[in-house]
Amino acid sequence: MASSYSTRLKIELINPGEQSGSWGTTTNNNLDKSIEQSIAGVYLAALSGTGTTTLTTGNGPQDPDDNQARQASIRFTNSSSTHTVQYPAVEKTYLWINSSTTCTFTMRLGASGNTTTLKPGRSQLVATDGTHWYTLLSQNFSTNTGTTEWVEKTSNYTAVAGDRIFADTEASAAFTITLPSSPIQGDEVTIVDSTGHFDTNNLTVEPGSGINIMEQTAGDEMVVDTDGAAFTLVYQDSTYGWRFKDSL
Repeated sequence: MASSYSTRLKIELINPGEQSGSWGTTTNNNLDKSIEQSIAGVYLAALSGTGTTTLTTGNGPQDPDDNQARQASIRFTNSSSTHTVQYPAVEKTYLWINSSTTCTFTMRLGASGNTTTLKPGRSQLVATDGTHWYTLLSQNFSTNTGTTEWVEKTSNYTAVAGDRIFADTEASAAFTITLPSSPIQGDEVTIVDSTGHFDTNNLTVEPGSGINIMEQTAGDEMVVDTDGAAFTLVYQDSTYGWRFKDSL
């Protein structure tokens, strides 16, 4: 009976009693060209144009070119402005490195699945459950500064811990940012008035039910009406709630 192959890494699975006298070679090839690549492989994906590249997923022991999706780390280059990279819709973690200074890569699961982006000069540690992408760490590798990506918001938004938000109240008038509902000590959210319109169109910061800001009444909202305001809130505990870590 022929070998089968694992779903995620396409490792060759020898059927019981098969490959007598040669199973050792297959096993060593699996270790060298499958498992090592998935743990320590760094693959250079030199792409071009603004189209779509589907990563290869060859079965069994393969050279990196023939199973690019198996690699632990992938370093991307491209001189264009955008490019889409299609991944198999299976669970895996990746370290991505975008060595391009111009190209933003769209990472897509399957032919039409969820997407995330990798901006020029960024590296990201990500995980996927086969349906969604989860960014674990984002870093500007040219300056070695680890950050969560900045997001731009123009309407009501519920933040997650670590969010760094450019809030634009000019585009669609006043709106509300709701802080994480179940914060733990040390969680942070950073907010910046991206267009200088908080005075005209106020930003409301909602701490959530039963949670306070600066030991004020639980659930009381904070209204920001200073143009150009920029501040970070850090969660201390159930007594003090969210506190200013820094402000401008």
